[in-house]
Amino acid sequence: MSIYQNIFHYYRGQTKNSSEETQILQIENNVTKAFLNVLQHSSPSLTADFIKFLGLGSFGNQNFEYRYQVTSSFTENTSIAAVIGIAERKEIKKGNLKKYTIPDGAILSKDITLLIENKIGFNSYLEMEQLEGHKKNFSKNQYILKKPLIVTWEEIRNFFRKKQLEFEIQSENISSFLLKQFEEFCTINCLGDRQKSKEYFFLRFEKIKARNLARVIDDYIWNRSNFNVEDAATNDGIGYKKKGSIKFATLTTARQRCLILHVGNKEDSRGLQMQDEIDTMLKRKFDRKEYEYKKYPHETYIRLEWVDNFEQIKPFINQAYYLR
Repeated sequence: MSIYQNIFHYYRGQTKNSSEETQILQIENNVTKAFLNVLQHSSPSLTADFIKFLGLGSFGNQNFEYRYQVTSSFTENTSIAAVIGIAERKEIKKGNLKKYTIPDGAILSKDITLLIENKIGFNSYLEMEQLEGHKKNFSKNQYILKKPLIVTWEEIRNFFRKKQLEFEIQSENISSFLLKQFEEFCTINCLGDRQKSKEYFFLRFEKIKARNLARVIDDYIWNRSNFNVEDAATNDGIGYKKKGSIKFATLTTARQRCLILHVGNKEDSRGLQMQDEIDTMLKRKFDRKEYEYKKYPHETYIRLEWVDNFEQIKPFINQAYYLR
């Protein structure tokens, strides 16, 4: 699995002028696009089964149409019309009343009109005012399901996994491939996961060499050493701490995506000493920021793509553990 090889993952460099709200909106739009792309380019039976999964009955053998960012109202009536809300939680919160609301997407056929509102992240909730506002896009005489249909990304992933296995057995290769890619896309973007998985952080290491070494390091610390460790609950990576003590190692996706060893006490500056040893061994100097020499003298940084094999850094990991 690779961020850079997944056909749905939206990759772009950081934009200084882009606000956090704008970045979230861009990701939400891409998630909607990926979800609809799977339905649009797979067998039509996938969409029909998804509609049945929502509890709307059987609508097989139909030509489905998919729209993104619905900005115009519908003029035709269909037998079923509903708003679908997709989020990490089924909880709906009260929001601000918006005069104009734009659904993220739509699934249409001669019998069905479904409008989609998508939210991502566990701190992002569906809002009743927005869901109700989407109903303005239906035809004036259209009968609309009173309550929106709420489904979680976890439920969608489970449904898609089941369908992927069925398509694989049926040799529906394109549908099976697209569903596998969407499952990877969800893992990469932490969709339908109650918390960021280790694989989510492993995939943040761009180089395959670094990514594989990160997995080896994690396996060694948890399973192949005599360490007594527990999860350090790190926000920007995978942290390891000696049980009953403090963190001694972090696979971080910040700070140039590296392994950080937390060595001894801050006052001893052992991290700087170890940094010199590792830089000499790897014949590459880690570019520490000027302030890090004073603020983090107990930390050593290792770029994983510079390491030829795990045995080179194993003694340093051991040392960091025992000095903690």
